[in-house]
Amino acid sequence: QFGAIILKPYASPHRYVVPLLCAHINFYVRLFVRVYTSPSLVKRAPTKRAYVYQCASCEAFALQPVARLASHANGSDKIVAGAGPPVDRHCAHCGGVHHVGGPLWSAPLHDAPFVERLQARLAAQAGAGDDALASTKQLNGLLSNVLEELPDVPLFTQLSAMCSTLHVTCPTLVAVVSALMRQGHRVSRSHTDPMAIKTDAPMAAVWDVLRCWARDNPPKALSETSPAHRILATPPATEADFTPLPEARALLDKKGKDGQKIHRFPPTPAEWGPGSLRTAHYSLGEGAEEEATTSKRARNQDKRARKRRELEGAAAAEGGEEA
Repeated sequence: QFGAIILKPYASPHRYVVPLLCAHINFYVRLFVRVYTSPSLVKRAPTKRAYVYQCASCEAFALQPVARLASHANGSDKIVAGAGPPVDRHCAHCGGVHHVGGPLWSAPLHDAPFVERLQARLAAQAGAGDDALASTKQLNGLLSNVLEELPDVPLFTQLSAMCSTLHVTCPTLVAVVSALMRQGHRVSRSHTDPMAIKTDAPMAAVWDVLRCWARDNPPKALSETSPAHRILATPPATEADFTPLPEARALLDKKGKDGQKIHRFPPTPAEWGPGSLRTAHYSLGEGAEEEATTSKRARNQDKRARKRRELEGAAAAEGGEEA
């Protein structure tokens, strides 16, 4: 939910972990770590964790580090407790209450050299012919997104959810990225969602950008008690310019440095994922010849109900003939 993951310490108090790659793939999170042994560095583990304060109304969030590293004049470092909380009792944007979650991992989730080696190995396998993976394009797109993410920003901001709070249409990603870049903020995409971004801009700056957008694309009548009314009632502190920047276009470009197209967010097939009762994937093929690759589970989905309907239809037909 928060775009980061908790890494629990190993049983040994002298070991610590370093994430190599953490990716959200389809319906699960895949995490690869490397374990090191160092009693001195284990003490710094609390500085890599944080609590998150998230508004229950507008979903704005702020991080509260568990601990921080304080440097002394003699060059020594000391682990001290984090100072907080980072927010007031009520949300500064909409007045809602905060929920507290965590602790979650707030340090970098990816190791860039490791991810680059993975990409190089994929490219080598793709040129080998028979040894190439069927999902090479999808994996290359995922790793490209991971490499472009801001390493020091653990959580992402979902623009579609924020626009849903304001009841306005969602602006294009290049427009929002350009507006934030003009204000001096760093921005990147997130590999988890095509409309999610990672940025070092404070939540107030992101809301200001959407306030400017809502002024030109106003929502319908809002309740005075709604979070949208409270947020839009505050004028933006900084005017946003949505004119696309070349840097933003380059960031969102679907082609890599070599000019090859990158499948960043490939669409999933219609039969992807588990099917629910009455809406099984098997029904997608009704009226057409059954595919040879249809799984046994899909064929048996809703089998009893279909058999009961056939029996009822046959009984009704017999009754009509006797009449």
